[in-house]
Amino acid sequence: MVDADADSRSLAVEACRLPGYQVFEAGSGEEALEIARSRRADIVLTEWVLPDISGTQMIRELRRNGFAIPILFLTGRSHKTDEVVGLEVGADDYIVKPFDPRVLVARIKAHLRRSTAAEGGGGREGVTVVGGLQIDHSGRRVRVGDDEVPLTMTEFNLLDVLASHPERVLSRAQLRDKVWDRTHNLDDHSVDPHVQRLRRKIFHRPQSGVSLDAVPGLGYRLSVRPT
Repeated sequence: MVDADADSRSLAVEACRLPGYQVFEAGSGEEALEIARSRRADIVLTEWVLPDISGTQMIRELRRNGFAIPILFLTGRSHKTDEVVGLEVGADDYIVKPFDPRVLVARIKAHLRRSTAAEGGGGREGVTVVGGLQIDHSGRRVRVGDDEVPLTMTEFNLLDVLASHPERVLSRAQLRDKVWDRTHNLDDHSVDPHVQRLRRKIFHRPQSGVSLDAVPGLGYRLSVRPT
């Protein structure tokens, strides 16, 4: 739990400890990065405004260093634009203060369930091949041609859903319901930043052989490019 405000941090820590979670605390981004390097954390909660680097900078650094664990913003910044930016930089969820401790714990449990299932090889098995994409369900790995592309858990789940329905338009509501669960009070357009991250990581690569197109008024469609 990363927050420079000791009172705000203690409220979140107390909520997380009630179900029995062990919580590491940090008052700055650099302190959080140091803890992440030395301890095994299963999930990160962070405020946006920190005394040194910002929460967005910290998330970028974690993602650059291969941390695929769920990262949640728990912040006082409530503007919709902030939420979009937060999701675009690599956060899996965005919770605005003041928060209901029960909702916070429910969100954490939901992310940890999906993370545990992924580590244990939960879900489908085998490899899905679409165009130049290879999606290894058991290993939770994605390859584009000869290159492995690191994805967060949310990005992997979103790609898996899209690749399971090639050439079919999936609405934002359908994607939201398949990738997240009902504990997440997301509006349909909260899906968009995650789609943009997938585009940057995968669909801009010519060797992927696929495109991810927005269908105005409907949703998104993954298509195989003509050869």
